[in-house]
Amino acid sequence: MNEKLFPKPRPANPVSLEKWLRRTDRAETGREPFFRGRDDKYKVFQDAVTSLNDGFIGGGTMIFQGAPGSGKTALMQECMEAVRQHSTPNEPWVAVNIKPENLESAAEVVVLLIEAINQEGERLSKILSGSSARKLESIMEIGRKVYHDLSERGFGIAGISVGRKSRNDQEAIVFSQRLFQNAAGLLKNFHIVAFVDEAQNTPVGNSTKGVMSCLHDPPDKIPLLAAFFGLSDTESRLSECGISRPADQRVVNLELLDYEESCDVIRSVFNAYEFTGSREEREIWVNRMAKLSQGWPQHINRIAVAASHVIVEHGGKIKSEWLDQALHNAQGRKEDYYRMILRRCSGQSWIYKQLALATDHNDGLLNIDQIFNIAQHAKTKCGEPVKDFPTDALHAGVLMESRDRPGNYYIPIPSLGDFLRKLPDNPPPDTGLT
Repeated sequence: MNEKLFPKPRPANPVSLEKWLRRTDRAETGREPFFRGRDDKYKVFQDAVTSLNDGFIGGGTMIFQGAPGSGKTALMQECMEAVRQHSTPNEPWVAVNIKPENLESAAEVVVLLIEAINQEGERLSKILSGSSARKLESIMEIGRKVYHDLSERGFGIAGISVGRKSRNDQEAIVFSQRLFQNAAGLLKNFHIVAFVDEAQNTPVGNSTKGVMSCLHDPPDKIPLLAAFFGLSDTESRLSECGISRPADQRVVNLELLDYEESCDVIRSVFNAYEFTGSREEREIWVNRMAKLSQGWPQHINRIAVAASHVIVEHGGKIKSEWLDQALHNAQGRKEDYYRMILRRCSGQSWIYKQLALATDHNDGLLNIDQIFNIAQHAKTKCGEPVKDFPTDALHAGVLMESRDRPGNYYIPIPSLGDFLRKLPDNPPPDTGLT
């Protein structure tokens, strides 16, 4: 592989300290300014786009999945930025952000591709002159014409109306392929990477399967690649939607960062905001904060923010005597996060305590029967049936499926397990679980 292709993008510029301390979510304003690590995960993306660049089209779909707070959206933003930075007039690339609900309509997806290409074409045209600019303008004119033609037809092709649901998978695939082929004169001029966040919400249906078939194996050799980012059950959800055979090496579980990566994030915060202090004291803070985070991206951010508040209160100076206060505040931020997870859950608190206690055995794993044995005694909120309990626990971030041992689940954040075990709630005596 040519290592010069798609290097990790230049780090994002940090916002002002005041703005950063006010942020309530890691990815709410675009790229994460202190994104570090994930080199092995990024290489999956790098290998895929390099293969597309080399002319290998089809079957390269990527799936990045993990519990809430594992850094999926932050990684997606880095990958999108890498595509933007790689795009040149001679080799134009375009990153397209597609919502899960758009995947139910081939017409909407094609229009999003055309709009993104036209925008990138306009950007590139501003840095060109002469024959190159005229060539790019002719490509953009194709884009405007295709967009107009699709709009005039109401997105209907060969008598199939987009307003009517496809009767079967084959009809949906044919319709989607014809829409993509109709735009191929434009799409072939760009390398396209389609990004879908929250992909676990992709609608299941014939129309979606038609779109998915075109994203996974683009017709007419359109140089297109799809990357899906979602919660821990995204791979299984996409299999229901038509992506039944993604390459194994391109399905990635996002878990903990390693210790050095965690330290690197915290150091980057201290350096960016020019906090002062001796090298020895700075490293003590870095190491203690990294250990408290346990490598969980959401925790690293919360802990860094909590510690930075303490540092700012003392004039931007890092001193050993203020470390305990910083760690105390950071622990409080972690526990706030765990309480938020419990509020997302559909069941009663004691259920999750029992799950955590049960993971003390069997190498920290629970199989589906063990989970149902605990959940069957529960009264769930909003009337969710017991059969939905594992999915609810996955989406809340309490459980994550093991990729090495499918059908077995574990608590992805060790300190979350500790928090759950200490909950005061106990199961009713008639459950037999006390």
